Amino acid sequence: MKNLSRKEREGHKYLITNIQHESEHEKLQVLQRYALNGNHQEFFELLETISGADKRRDIIELCNMQGAA
Repeated sequence: MKNLSRKEREGHKYLITNIQHESEHEKLQVLQRYALNGNHQEFFELLETISGADKRRDIIELCNMQGAA
């Protein structure tokens, strides 16, 4: 395996972080659609794929899904 320079490693880390951010952004859009359409089960199933309890709590509040669980 090739040894990466520090700059290459940081670039790789940025790329992975950017991909993860795009994926979470897409999930947030789907979550918002589920919330608007009243698809509670689908909402909470997809929500479980988001890492971080604080982030999940914020999404529940953002989508006005408190008490829908």
